[in-house]
Amino acid sequence: MTANNDVLKRCKNNVVPFLLWLCCSAVLVAADQISKALVSAYLPKGETVTVIPHLIDFVYVENRGAAWGMLADKRFVFIIISAAAIIVVAAVLLYTARGRKMLNIPLLLVLSGGIGNMIDRIGNGFVVDFIQFDFFKSFPVFNVADCYVTIGGALVLVYVLFIDRNLFSDKKKEKNEGTENGDGN
Repeated sequence: MTANNDVLKRCKNNVVPFLLWLCCSAVLVAADQISKALVSAYLPKGETVTVIPHLIDFVYVENRGAAWGMLADKRFVFIIISAAAIIVVAAVLLYTARGRKMLNIPLLLVLSGGIGNMIDRIGNGFVVDFIQFDFFKSFPVFNVADCYVTIGGALVLVYVLFIDRNLFSDKKKEKNEGTENGDGN
């Protein structure tokens, strides 16, 4: 029961930093939504515009599935999975809001990307994708929110695997308690 109280106390102490992280998330979500609105307004569906020759093109695509259109028209499945992921990431961000910037920034990216694509799925019934690698045409067309999720997810993985392997364990706590009692090294 003490562990639950510690978690609640820590989350309560992290509310203000968490709200600041949410404000940053709102800015990233706005950037994603603005980019999608501009593409929707000015780029006809299916038309390609070269942004950086032989590297990046913009092409307006209405994606009703996941990457490569997998599970097309399973909108509610994606909404449920996205909602669950957003809640989990927000909870972890609340727990770590004060202090772990090397983890919080990637969490912020994942949260913002998830929210950005969730807005599209709920509001449009599809996600607006528009960034295409010119040199790798078989790669799926993606958007700014997808970049957030991919980069953030990769950085979270790097953090957990290489920087703080004991993030979600009690090993740190046990080690500190052992040191305080004179049992540790």
